[in-house]
Amino acid sequence: MKKYLLISFSFLFAVSTFFASVVIDFFGVATCQECFEAEMLLESLKYEIDDDVVLNKFMLTEAKNQELKLKYARVYDIPENQYDLYPLIFIGKDAFYPANMNPDEILTSMQNYSQEEREAKLKEIEGLEEDVSQRLKDRYEQFSVMVVLSAGLIDGINPCAFVVLIFLVSYLYYVGRGRNEILIAGLFFAIGIFGAYLAMGTGLLGAVGYLESISKIFQLVFYPAMAIFTGILAVLSILDFYRMHYKGKKAVLELSAGLKKKTHDIIRKNARAKTIWIASLVTGVLVSFVEFMCTGQVYLPTIVYVINSAGVSADALGFLVIYNLGFTVPVIAITLIAYFSSSTKKIQEYMTSTNAAAKIKLIMGALFTVFFIIMLNITFRTFNVIK
Repeated sequence: MKKYLLISFSFLFAVSTFFASVVIDFFGVATCQECFEAEMLLESLKYEIDDDVVLNKFMLTEAKNQELKLKYARVYDIPENQYDLYPLIFIGKDAFYPANMNPDEILTSMQNYSQEEREAKLKEIEGLEEDVSQRLKDRYEQFSVMVVLSAGLIDGINPCAFVVLIFLVSYLYYVGRGRNEILIAGLFFAIGIFGAYLAMGTGLLGAVGYLESISKIFQLVFYPAMAIFTGILAVLSILDFYRMHYKGKKAVLELSAGLKKKTHDIIRKNARAKTIWIASLVTGVLVSFVEFMCTGQVYLPTIVYVINSAGVSADALGFLVIYNLGFTVPVIAITLIAYFSSSTKKIQEYMTSTNAAAKIKLIMGALFTVFFIIMLNITFRTFNVIK
């Protein structure tokens, strides 16, 4: 397959070279406003050139063009913080990207175009095939599975979620459900939560990824906003630790009384249903949407981190699955404890105590601090402050 792509690649450039004096390689996205403006610029500059000009367009919605783009970027020494931006324009020995997209310099490059220099670059690109494939794998491997799994686990023991599942198991005991029924209820409750959160995460992944791809303005606004958002959450989580541990006061970051009542009402309504597995599945889905106002505080920064590490891809979806597996582990753990011990009273007493909740808040504060540093780094790279 790779050999076939290489032959097709070589044939395309051979044909372009034969029929044109100036060949421009253009990487972009059809819905990108900046790409459209760059195309219009190139069209207008054609009239300033005596020779014929051919524009080779490579749409980055195709996976093969993503790898080809990275090859070009490596050979033409494009700064790494520009790798995932577009449009990218290559003329002879010169490369143009958002940070250096100067019309006068592009015109000069077209006027001084050398076919020999272009062919030399193409030979380098062809020689990078194996190296670039490994480079793509390395980019995904840099995003640690443990970071995502840890974020999911920490979110799963978030008091917003943990107290709700403790209430579920306790209420099932209260209405007289047996051990086997509680086991089934807990597992299907976990499945409902997993499915709902994965669906919400996939929607957010697609939405943020799409908006990021079509608008530079979105990037310039969204990433600083995420840095501020995670920074505030870090401060509030640490403040909650102080309030709860040293002052014995309630947390600032928690479900409102109204939302707590809503989750309890959903559980009470379904706990007496005859078909317990269906009722538990529905309960898990409904509770997830209510809880998301609180648990989404961790989920959204994780999704943004995923996008900037793996893009919107099957790998990114895999990370969301890992996150949500981590998120449902506490639900399954409590269910198994209830099944084998016929009681969750001690866990309930510990997890609802101020001391335990304060410790969890401190852990979440540390997690949000990590996300704040990450978002700040992404923001600096977006504004070209760092490479």
